[in-house]
Amino acid sequence: MDLTSKYLGLSLRNPIIAASSPLTRSIDALKRCEDAGAGAVVLKSIFEEQIEAQTDRDRAASEDFLSHSDAAEYFEAVSRDYYINQYLELVRKAKSSLSIPVIASINCASLSSWTGYISSFSEAGADAIELNYYPIAADADTEGRTVDKRLIDFALAARKATDTPIAIKIGYKYSSLANIMRSLDKAGVDGIVIFNRFFRPDIDIDTMSLSKASNPLSDSGEYAESLRWTALMSAELGCDICASTGIHDAQTVIKLLLAGAAACQVCSAAVKDINIFGKMADGLSSWMEEKGFSSIAGFRGRLAQERIADGALWERTQYVKGLMEV
Repeated sequence: MDLTSKYLGLSLRNPIIAASSPLTRSIDALKRCEDAGAGAVVLKSIFEEQIEAQTDRDRAASEDFLSHSDAAEYFEAVSRDYYINQYLELVRKAKSSLSIPVIASINCASLSSWTGYISSFSEAGADAIELNYYPIAADADTEGRTVDKRLIDFALAARKATDTPIAIKIGYKYSSLANIMRSLDKAGVDGIVIFNRFFRPDIDIDTMSLSKASNPLSDSGEYAESLRWTALMSAELGCDICASTGIHDAQTVIKLLLAGAAACQVCSAAVKDINIFGKMADGLSSWMEEKGFSSIAGFRGRLAQERIADGALWERTQYVKGLMEV
């Protein structure tokens, strides 16, 4: 079966992508993903907040030598560039070591100066750039429309910064997700990754302090929102939809492709078993042979909202009937 796919204008040997994770933070790990059967890799994200925090620590450690404001500003810039250059080197080495597409990833907290670095990732050889942007709107004085506008402004600035394909990875907690996705499409992004699975804080009752969630990995039932919104929007957008979160087997990959996804990103399942990429590809190929499809184009998007008789089924959120049938 022909599993080749197109995502962000890139040719993939299959639509199963190694998502940004500890599995994509080094050349050896990236090679393992390629050997295991991944169709592309998204490098471990470079975090704006993390680098800014590290830069602040570096400055604090050298405070005695930075009494002059110009010197402090220069040191901050050099320190920040040092960490960014480390990431750019990973991009370069990945491109020279792998035969599958390499997608750089930036986790952004603000517009700030980060759009200025985007062109650097392109120059380093990244085939595409994935931008994670999702603010926690904890300020009660900030209206939802302001939060939405910041996202679109960010997408427009990123698009202006480079000709390299760009994907925006978002969460699903927007008041009008359909409008957000359409606005991103109009802003010129090449793909939208749905959905980001964010850090979930917890509380340690023994130490009475914040802690991370006991299990940061997704489970196999968490793909539902990605499936719904892929089906709702895939036929309406000019850009690609890449599904993420809760993708643990070939059956889920098939469902998302039927809903219209161009590709699927796998993280938690690969952390548990690096060979899942090949297993998913084999399962997809077997299903296609059984159903008589010679290529993914023959069935991708067949169950998108606009292509089924009762498209309203994808909008249904009532649960009472489902509970009564249990």
